[in-house]
Amino acid sequence: MSATCLDALNRLAAVNRPSQFAIMEHVINCLAASPAVTHMLVRGSFARGTSDRLSDVDLVVGITPTAFEEFVGVHDALVATKLGAIMPGWPDKIVPRMGGLGYVHLIEHDGKLHQLDLYLAPSDQIDAITALTRGHIVYSNPDAATSDPGPAVARFIADRLAAPPTCEQLIVEALVLSWMIHKRILRGQQFMAYAETHMLYTAARSLIRTALSPQTAFYGWYHLDTHIAITPIGRSCLRELEALITSSPLPTIASLTGSLERILALAERAAPQAVDALRLSISAYRHHLDLD
Repeated sequence: MSATCLDALNRLAAVNRPSQFAIMEHVINCLAASPAVTHMLVRGSFARGTSDRLSDVDLVVGITPTAFEEFVGVHDALVATKLGAIMPGWPDKIVPRMGGLGYVHLIEHDGKLHQLDLYLAPSDQIDAITALTRGHIVYSNPDAATSDPGPAVARFIADRLAAPPTCEQLIVEALVLSWMIHKRILRGQQFMAYAETHMLYTAARSLIRTALSPQTAFYGWYHLDTHIAITPIGRSCLRELEALITSSPLPTIASLTGSLERILALAERAAPQAVDALRLSISAYRHHLDLD
């Protein structure tokens, strides 16, 4: 093969290279600058070789135990300022429990929105996570300080996992789930779209309870009418929720868009301060929905 032909093929490969690889490189370079980061592990479809142009970038980040709590506390700001996240990360309820904390971020790259999943774990958990996920180590810092995590890190993780979500977190959850369901529909993954649609409706219910009757949030779907329908705002929110749960269980792009609009409408009624805090994020999200 001539050098000219090889150069042309290399240029073609570069043009057709999925943008997720550029995102992954950027994320790895950014996080590797932190002395607290000991490892990074690629898992999910990129590790299995089954990725496509809709795939999320899925990384496990090993963190020295003494810096774990601080790193979790600042990582949202880091992802926003360095990686282009348009909203706070969603504490992931889907990822298996592997000794750490998972977050789903929506980040801008080359004018498009992409999903970045970060699983933050104490460094002593990396070997077990690697074996469980069959992931690939892409970064290791031999000079990083290591220590016994002790019970404090485990307690911190357990407390984070057990903490009830805030109204802002539930709105972010609805936005992230809608993005994920959109991908399921495009891929024809009906079962996963069904499961995540149920999660979306549950997030809407939790938002209503958290905003209007936080002391009864643990009741879930039970006694919604008794606890919520005692005020005009509550009754209005329940009408929106009823419209959601009586729609098709298998979403289409059109029905998904309608469901998200209903959730944002009930959020405006039930938790206006939370919506105000996320106003710019919601606007950026809508902008990208229009582009896609």
